[in-house]
Amino acid sequence: MEKYRSSMLALVLVMAVFIPAMAQSASGGNAPAPENPAVTATNQRIYCMSGWERFLPGDYYACRARYHLQRQHPHQAIHMLKTAAYWANKDAQHALGLAYINGDIPGIAANRALGIAWLALAAERKNADYVRDYSTAVLRSSPGELSDASKLYVKLGKTYGDRVAGKRATDRFVREVKPLDDAAAMGGNTAYISGLTPFPQAAFSLSRKVHQHAEKTFEGLQGTVTVGVLERIHAPTPALRERYEAGSPSK
Repeated sequence: MEKYRSSMLALVLVMAVFIPAMAQSASGGNAPAPENPAVTATNQRIYCMSGWERFLPGDYYACRARYHLQRQHPHQAIHMLKTAAYWANKDAQHALGLAYINGDIPGIAANRALGIAWLALAAERKNADYVRDYSTAVLRSSPGELSDASKLYVKLGKTYGDRVAGKRATDRFVREVKPLDDAAAMGGNTAYISGLTPFPQAAFSLSRKVHQHAEKTFEGLQGTVTVGVLERIHAPTPALRERYEAGSPSK
């Protein structure tokens, strides 16, 4: 069976913020690029910042999938990918598609129809790489496989499609980020998020960081709320600050 990109290599797409500085190189900064990026990725020690789970669980669990794959826990890795997919993470859905088409994760049997269905879900936001992999899989499949894939796509879409999972993920983000945004709006406040920040920092800066990450995560997602990055405004008057602290902001 032909292989597209390896499933392990696909997991390199998980946000770089989750790759720790603890990974060390014995050969120094001028070493030539390795021939196999998938091997390089799994040789780096992966640790996942738990604070992201509160705001963007899809990104966090996609990282946890890499963590388990690196440590040769294939079933846990697949479980984490499905959890990330539940939170509309397209990297995870794409990796699941390749895993089932290629059958290159030990202990996970190939299932071409299921792989095509996951690739179709991953391609919802028109990412060029994901659309290409989905199109290639379709062109190389039999009518029977495509018929089965179509049925699986409809079934999976009820839980993992953007119309459902995308709303689930953005609703959670908006709910969880609100207290941080409220603190940032007042100016001069600090915030601390366990597992994400080593010490309290300016709420406005932390809020911008979280929003910028969300913008990348939800890029291309249609039919949901916009989660824009905060812009600094003039400092509130003491009276306005009082109303906010009392829980009744001015309209």
